Amino acid sequence: MADNIKETIKEFDNLIKKHPDIQELYIGRALLYTKTKQYKKAIEDYKKGCENYVCYDIMNICKRNALIKEAEDLYTKKIKKQSNAVNYLSRMRFYISIGEDKKALDDCETILKISPKSKFVAEIKEVLEKKLKDRQMRNIKRKVNPILQ
Repeated sequence: MADNIKETIKEFDNLIKKHPDIQELYIGRALLYTKTKQYKKAIEDYKKGCENYVCYDIMNICKRNALIKEAEDLYTKKIKKQSNAVNYLSRMRFYISIGEDKKALDDCETILKISPKSKFVAEIKEVLEKKLKDRQMRNIKRKVNPILQ
């Protein structure tokens, strides 16, 4: 049975290398470390897994209570800690939800540099570019209309 647990821990190691943002993987590996009495490793994995849960909970609380700057800072801090497509995608979705299309577009471009084959993000980028272009045209028309009248 101990060999099975060790093999399973190795499988979790590989998955965590591929998907470091999936907190459930850390929790699962922590449970195995506990079974093998590797308590220090278990504690570290629980901290990593719970840190992600807590971080997302705090971000959601900030968004629900219009603490936009605080939420943006948390997303940015997470990106600085671990710069990957998943974290940029989370912040991009946040920016879209608050109407910050230019910032969302910037994150789209970064994601596509990291993961150029992402069709989903490429589609979002097209939509944001069109939206920004349309907005720019409306602003130009507003400025020109009073002059023409």
